[in-house]
Amino acid sequence: MHDVIVVGGGFAGVTAAREVALLGRRPLVLEAKDRLGGRTWTSNWNGQEIEYGGGWVHWHQPHAWSELTRGGVDVVLSEPETAVHWWVGDERRSGTAEERDAIAERGWNRFVAGCDEALPNPYRPLDGGAAMKAFDRLSITQRIDELGLDEEERAVLLAECESLAHGFADEAGAFAVVRWHQLSGGSLALTQYTGGRVTIRGGTQALLGAIAGGAEVETRLETPVAAIAQTADGVQVTTTAGETLPARTAIVAVPVNALGAIRFEPGLSAVKQQAIATGQASRGIKIFIRARGGRTTQNAIRAGHEFGYLATEWRYDDGTQTLIGFGLDAAAIDASDLGAVQAAMDTILPGYEALDATSHDWLRDPYARGTWAIHRPGWYTSYHAEMRRPEGRVVLAGSDLANGWAGFMDGAIESGLTSAREALRLL
Repeated sequence: MHDVIVVGGGFAGVTAAREVALLGRRPLVLEAKDRLGGRTWTSNWNGQEIEYGGGWVHWHQPHAWSELTRGGVDVVLSEPETAVHWWVGDERRSGTAEERDAIAERGWNRFVAGCDEALPNPYRPLDGGAAMKAFDRLSITQRIDELGLDEEERAVLLAECESLAHGFADEAGAFAVVRWHQLSGGSLALTQYTGGRVTIRGGTQALLGAIAGGAEVETRLETPVAAIAQTADGVQVTTTAGETLPARTAIVAVPVNALGAIRFEPGLSAVKQQAIATGQASRGIKIFIRARGGRTTQNAIRAGHEFGYLATEWRYDDGTQTLIGFGLDAAAIDASDLGAVQAAMDTILPGYEALDATSHDWLRDPYARGTWAIHRPGWYTSYHAEMRRPEGRVVLAGSDLANGWAGFMDGAIESGLTSAREALRLL
């Protein structure tokens, strides 16, 4: 019998399994996909290494940076943009990054006013009491509506927040912006930097491999889990193929939006069930577009657009470049429809010809049902503490449940560490 069955082989699950193994226990990782990594996925597209899922790290993310150091994995800084654009209604405006950021900061700083009281310790998100709850009850849209911004300030701030939320601003919680802001170091500039400038040399697979290689762990790929039943002395995990595997305890490191596909016997608490039914709000698209139209590094934002953040990621000797875009709704654009991609490009970065495009539909992916964790209004007040509480011999884990960098690899690693400690305590 295994000591711990870990359901889910993303960064949280792999980290948890390593920790269990390092302390002499016997873990088994069950991963539904044909690869490890969860919502990170390093792949090759047109000879270019890309990240279909999460890809950015920063030295303000202590768990990820520690693992990078431990594994001897290097990082890469992306190029700064040269040409910068922003849309106000149907008008495209252009200028320097400093000019656009000055507009964004006027709204951003008003948005996060009071954040020191709401989130005094970014790794203890519930410490802010009434100030935290005041932010937590609002959606991003509701918070923006309170600020009295002019048309340009609102358009730029909304585009920034939609990119951060990777979903609809009226469904994403305002506290997500405060959390990212405080974790980054308390400024818009640092928030932008932590979320989009530093990538891993060799891709996320390099860091994942370094963590996975830290201990000997039995792993089964293409093994989705259907049910987890608790017994008098442990758990029984049943796969969708009908195989039943016993263990003394289980760590379930599955995205919140995908947890509903697993049957728990006995059922999870009523609050946990309500949290899973509520889910988290991200539903966007991350799209890569190979384009021709100039060698300048570009960055354009437009609220409500199919990919309302679009920026140069790589430039090539033949004059083409790969742009990376983030849109608020994966259902709004199909990367395989080059005509639709071109039409969308024409309304955010006119003058460029789309030659090819690719993305992974995380919204329809049955093992994700969304992208990085952006919780809905009320999540921290109502659900956060309960989702982290062990349910008998079952511990829920994953980046969605991190105290700190929820939605990032750092949060997943944090959750892997804490869930392993809880499982070992249960043993």
